[in-house]
Amino acid sequence: GQLDTTCHAFVGETVVLPCTTSPPGELTLSKSMLYWQIGQKLVHFFQNGQDSLDDQDKNFEGRTSLFPDQMKHGNLSLKISSVQLEDDAEYSCIYRQTESHQTKKSTIKLNVSGK
Repeated sequence: GQLDTTCHAFVGETVVLPCTTSPPGELTLSKSMLYWQIGQKLVHFFQNGQDSLDDQDKNFEGRTSLFPDQMKHGNLSLKISSVQLEDDAEYSCIYRQTESHQTKKSTIKLNVSGK
């Protein structure tokens, strides 16, 4: 896959990994799925209008959030707080509409530096 964006953060900071889709009109979040992944590792999962974090990788527990009020306008970005060196990776942002099966995928590289 092709890299869409590279982000930089220092350990302990909060970083936002950008991911947007340009919807005609508003996204129907109740009929949407959004996966943030590193390879097969689930960083954040959103479906049927809410976070679904049962299978979230333990390393990210309590550190990830989306922008729910902006999602319907196409902002699928992921906020990671208290960044750790282990967060340095290539993230996939995968957005899928349940009904149309349209899928949008982008790749964001996060470079983490120590203080």
